[in-house]
Amino acid sequence: MLHYPAPTQPSPLIWNLPLNFFYTWYVFFAIGVSGFLLVAAWSWKQRATPETERSYPMVSFVVPAYNEEQNITHCLNSLFNCAVKFRGAIEVVVVDDGSTDNTYEAAWNTIKSKPEELGHIRTRVVRHTSNLGKAEALRSGVNKAMGEYVAIVDADTCWESHGLTELVDYMNSTMTLAASGYIHPSDGVKEHKLFVILQQLEYSQGLGILRRAEALGNAVTVVPGPMGLYRSEVLRQLLNEKQVKSVTEDLEFTLEMQKKNMKIGYDDAARSTTLAPTTLKWFWRQRLRWSIGWLHNQLAIHRDLLWNKRWLTLFLWYSLVPGFLGAALELIALLSTVVFFWFAPDRIFYLLNLAFFMLLVLIVGLTQQAIALKFAYSKYNHRQLLWYMPLYFLLRFINIFAKFTTLIQYMMGKRGNWHKS
Repeated sequence: MLHYPAPTQPSPLIWNLPLNFFYTWYVFFAIGVSGFLLVAAWSWKQRATPETERSYPMVSFVVPAYNEEQNITHCLNSLFNCAVKFRGAIEVVVVDDGSTDNTYEAAWNTIKSKPEELGHIRTRVVRHTSNLGKAEALRSGVNKAMGEYVAIVDADTCWESHGLTELVDYMNSTMTLAASGYIHPSDGVKEHKLFVILQQLEYSQGLGILRRAEALGNAVTVVPGPMGLYRSEVLRQLLNEKQVKSVTEDLEFTLEMQKKNMKIGYDDAARSTTLAPTTLKWFWRQRLRWSIGWLHNQLAIHRDLLWNKRWLTLFLWYSLVPGFLGAALELIALLSTVVFFWFAPDRIFYLLNLAFFMLLVLIVGLTQQAIALKFAYSKYNHRQLLWYMPLYFLLRFINIFAKFTTLIQYMMGKRGNWHKS
């Protein structure tokens, strides 16, 4: 079969042009642009962090929580562990945003039962009488925070014990005004579920490669909700100056800081674990919200950033073109395979070339994923995750459909919402 003769007759132009376009699109972005990002991510790690005198001012953890009765205790205990390792003063502010479960009681019980040696930690639980949304919960918590730094923590997230110290040291040495760390997606148990494993592959690419590349040129696009550290006066100003307009408040804050040319960093030595969606229903909802939030911020709220002559602009266009336009093209290409086969001058030759192309896609994907895992976890095949790479297309297709769906929704005037109506 490998010696199958090539067709002697030239392919019709109307058949050949779109096929070559899809192939060129893949090679340019999957090999060319991705290769550039890999080099940028590696270069970021090679940079020496300036040595400065270490100081540890007071840090306030702000934890917005809505119906997090099952998770808030684990979250708070992880923050208490951070306090043990941290040399400065610590404050923990939980904001119960009108929960309908026992989040408020669970938070208070956890605080009251903390060990005696942690009695010096200032703690408080703020309660909204109704659900006002995450942005309002953050505003309430940050306005009450007394620390020079404010750490934002989603209530379904646990920080590793050295995470806070790592971020404070990093921000002091690099003179950044905000920074994030590496976020590991988990199901909170044994992490054997396929959906969670595929998200671990995804996060290792997004943070291990893309976020590193962004940080190389002060172009971090988002300080995510699970793990973010800010200078308190900066975050307080962001929250009180303007009303949050999008459903992705962390992205909106970060791009607002970028608009003001504030320095934002990333330190993958600071790590946390967040609960990831374990079902298609919740994953789909999450991706719809993320995608509509990206479109709203880039095409409306912060569209002027698309025309700045900065490293950041390249990443914003990268998220739009391969991210959203690419999603539409990939969907069209996928549906077109049957059409290409039906009108192929030589169907067997077409299938052979398609098989070789899929082999190329697999090899490129495995190589990039192995490097991403090395960057993220210091191992090319962390927890044998690389063996799941051939199944990654399942997550990829869901993301493609989500982005294509939100693209249509955005054009119809929808801007997303946190909770189902």
